[in-house]
Amino acid sequence: MEIQFRPHHFLCTLCFQGRGYSPAFITNFQMIVDMLNAPNGDATRITVVPHTDSICAPCPNRLDKKCEMEEKVTALDRAHSDALKFQANESMTWGEAKKRIADNLSLEKFHEMCTTCEWKKYGLCEKVLSEFLQN
Repeated sequence: MEIQFRPHHFLCTLCFQGRGYSPAFITNFQMIVDMLNAPNGDATRITVVPHTDSICAPCPNRLDKKCEMEEKVTALDRAHSDALKFQANESMTWGEAKKRIADNLSLEKFHEMCTTCEWKKYGLCEKVLSEFLQN
């Protein structure tokens, strides 16, 4: 399976807690997370894309290759690309992506990058990323 991620979905995947926009969205996202967390998951290739991706596929907010909230999502993508050094159409393994995140992320950067994310207020990401950065 080829996986495509918008830049902000790398952190979303690390922090995924089984919540989402619809049951189909949650099921799809959980399948991707399970694949990446499987024994050989770190070898899974992911391509960075500037449009809707593998996670977005069943999202009720998806409008073909755009999101209903495209301006907000594009700003999140830009912030993540800048901070984590992701380039459009770049391909890497999940293991390489996690290393890049660990090398470039701090909780301070997380708070700056994700300030407009509707999921941030639940505190789940900060907890997961804090543990991820300690390892």
